[in-house]
Amino acid sequence: MALTSLPFAIFAIITGIIYFVYPKKEQRWVILLIASCFFYLYNSFRYAAFIVVTILTIYFAAVKMDDISVETRKTVREKKAEWSKEEKKAFKDAAAGRKKKILALTLILNFGILFLLKYFNFMSGSIAALVGVSPESAPQIRLLLPLGISFYTFIATGYLIDVYRETVKPERNLFKFALFVSFFPQIIQGPISQYGKLHDQLIEPHDLEWINFKQGIMNITWGLFKKLVIADCSWKAIKAYYANGGINGSGDFAGYGGTMVLFITLLYALQLYTDFSGGIDISRGICRVLGIDLEVNFRQPYFSRSISEYWRRWHISLGAWMKNYVFYPIAMSEFSKRVTRAIASSSFGKTPVGKHISKVFMTAVASFIVFLFVGIWHGANSKYIAFGVWNGLIIMLSAMLGPVYAGSRKALHINENAAWWKLFQMLRTFVIVLVGYVFDIADNFTNAMQMMYLTLTDQNVGAFLSELPSLGMRKVEYLAVMCSAMLVLYISIRLEQTKIDTPAELLERRSGLIQWICLFGLIMLILLIGAYGPAYDPAEFVYMQF
Repeated sequence: MALTSLPFAIFAIITGIIYFVYPKKEQRWVILLIASCFFYLYNSFRYAAFIVVTILTIYFAAVKMDDISVETRKTVREKKAEWSKEEKKAFKDAAAGRKKKILALTLILNFGILFLLKYFNFMSGSIAALVGVSPESAPQIRLLLPLGISFYTFIATGYLIDVYRETVKPERNLFKFALFVSFFPQIIQGPISQYGKLHDQLIEPHDLEWINFKQGIMNITWGLFKKLVIADCSWKAIKAYYANGGINGSGDFAGYGGTMVLFITLLYALQLYTDFSGGIDISRGICRVLGIDLEVNFRQPYFSRSISEYWRRWHISLGAWMKNYVFYPIAMSEFSKRVTRAIASSSFGKTPVGKHISKVFMTAVASFIVFLFVGIWHGANSKYIAFGVWNGLIIMLSAMLGPVYAGSRKALHINENAAWWKLFQMLRTFVIVLVGYVFDIADNFTNAMQMMYLTLTDQNVGAFLSELPSLGMRKVEYLAVMCSAMLVLYISIRLEQTKIDTPAELLERRSGLIQWICLFGLIMLILLIGAYGPAYDPAEFVYMQF
């Protein structure tokens, strides 16, 4: 039941109607829970046990840790006059140790399940290759991934860590917690919602409001336009590239040249963005109709002026999760502090360069580790590890070479506020992003290196034009994608200028007539170009595999 399918549309409409007409407002969250359970069982019935295990283990672990904290504070108050300072500290440390054990065991269990299902086959084959055994003979697990396992695992474990840190109070109602983890609009491809930002919205009753309904429908329509008209049409060409064997060829086809590789990489950048952000627009639109504000996951990422900024704009919720639960624990650990002090106290640390390195080295290392994890999160393949290493190295070097860049700009008398410089930074960042995308497109790391080499050494427009028909798209389809991409670019520019999150909010500044014209115009484009054109059989959302 894909987000773009008719069954899902019927399911969402029925859910909305029942939710708003249900007379006991304080129990409307139950409707969302039932709908989420139905949606998950419908799409992933065979693997529903895995999400149940996550919900139960995280729920009971969070409650137990909170009970320990409450009991510890109570006991310390009662024994305040009897215990010495050392006794109080010993009691608190013992309680903290029990909480840490519960946290560790629960995280190991849940991430262990994720690893087993998602990465076991890859690791098994890699180990076999290292010891000289054929990877094909290594043990394999023949399982499909449960729907949204990475997303619901990250959502639930983030909540558990917050409870451990005592930044949120645990939800004592098991069914309310189950709704937070399994909420159907976000289970397919996120965002990775934070408990403090979503939970209360799910439990609170909402009435149908015209402004929410109107903007929600516009967001849904905009997401369908990006997905069905641009992403699926682009995917048709990308799929043909794969079917024809890419640069190595297949059958009688000799293989594509460097110009085609560059074209496919650019097309993939467009397809991936419109596919992923389009799905998020649909999810956020459904939630807006229900009166729920789902987290923003994209803010015009291709306008970024550095790779760090790009990752603050792309898949924002994943970046926030990694920052809160991976980056900060590493960068602020006692080990990091010791390394920083060691560098600062050395003779090298007394030099101007050393002073800078001592300040940024461990944060740069933490950033690299984060992006290594991001690469692994994307999939069990060496190319995804390379993708993470590439982004991590760029960010790491950018932090460590900051003074060099600043000195170079000063020496060249570059005005950082000049429009040409900002445009150069955007183009430079986009090229870095495209290099990372090659790892996504390639079959493996070796193939990615071959594709990059061809892109640099084999630019031939004539050969590209002769290869273009093999992608199976007509001229009118290329024109439709190009014009639609221009519309997305224009809207993105307006959103960037106004600092507004969605086209629906942008249209609020226009008259009602303009709003209706835009809405029906998008619907017509979807029907004429999407549903009855090249995207008639919509492809699965890219991030459903995670």
